[in-house]
Amino acid sequence: MASIPGPTNLALRVKYIMKLTAIISLLAMIVLGSTANTLAQEKSCLFDIVGTWKAQVSSTETRLYQFDEKGVVTVLSAAGAAEPHQIATAKYEVNSDLGKPESISFTASGKNKIFGAVKKTMKLVNYDDTSITCDIPGMGTTRWTRVDSDRYFLVLSARKDEFYDSSGTAFPMVIKLAGGTPTIDAFGVYLTKGVRAFGAVPPDVYKNYLREAKNDSETTLRVEINSRQYERALTVIKEWERRAREGALLYTTGAETLDDPTYLNNVLVVKAVTESLNKCTADFNLYTLNYVIKDDWLSDKYPSAFVPFYLFKELRQRNEARHIPDQKFQELVHLPNVAIR
Repeated sequence: MASIPGPTNLALRVKYIMKLTAIISLLAMIVLGSTANTLAQEKSCLFDIVGTWKAQVSSTETRLYQFDEKGVVTVLSAAGAAEPHQIATAKYEVNSDLGKPESISFTASGKNKIFGAVKKTMKLVNYDDTSITCDIPGMGTTRWTRVDSDRYFLVLSARKDEFYDSSGTAFPMVIKLAGGTPTIDAFGVYLTKGVRAFGAVPPDVYKNYLREAKNDSETTLRVEINSRQYERALTVIKEWERRAREGALLYTTGAETLDDPTYLNNVLVVKAVTESLNKCTADFNLYTLNYVIKDDWLSDKYPSAFVPFYLFKELRQRNEARHIPDQKFQELVHLPNVAIR
């Protein structure tokens, strides 16, 4: 007759089965989404010339190129503290080969000249979120940098020992600072009226998680990011807001355990947000969550409920030099001025 497992063995077996279920579920998401992720990687670094770009033409002079959405570029010269003044306008067209941008053709307007000629085509050597390296005939290779008057931030905040199972709040926040007014979007697991919730985090909650961590049961990472990183992270948050609003979460049922599969919703949120940062400009020291790889010690060591917390702690350690301390952050982001969507 087969033996009946005792309480301890049964609990361990249940825990093992729940962990295995979570791993298999997330593995399926990773495998099924691999093609989409590849496409997202390619699309995330789409060339976007619209906006203002700066080129240093001498030790004292810079050129500003303002590209609009109607195919017109305005060229301004700036020297020292003097106000930039317009020196030319031209029509422009981005030339692509199989969807990949190769060059930009310019035709100066009226009696203007651009790069010393009425018509000129510059080759795109390389580009990322914030810069373009281009080769201009007769002028050589130069680097342009994007100019943006707004500033952008990412805050990763998590705590333990807030919920009945000893886990706690964990969510990413993206902040756009325009004209001194911050607009904040946050999504993830949070505490409301004494219970766990998953969704868009309300302002009266996320305001309490912008501060520095006080002890080992809290973690906070605040870094400045660029506009494209902000847009990609915001896209992830808005997608999950839609899923929550429409009842289309990927995991909707589970046992009341630390490996409750519904916790995987938040694992996927923080994974997508953090890994979106390096899709075009690899300037963030990432830890890649992947339940498939045996070297992913973090997801192997901790239950799903705690993965975001320890991921944020790991990212804080890896990006400590970029972390914005409390006083500096409060000087930049004035909470009374927060814009409510």
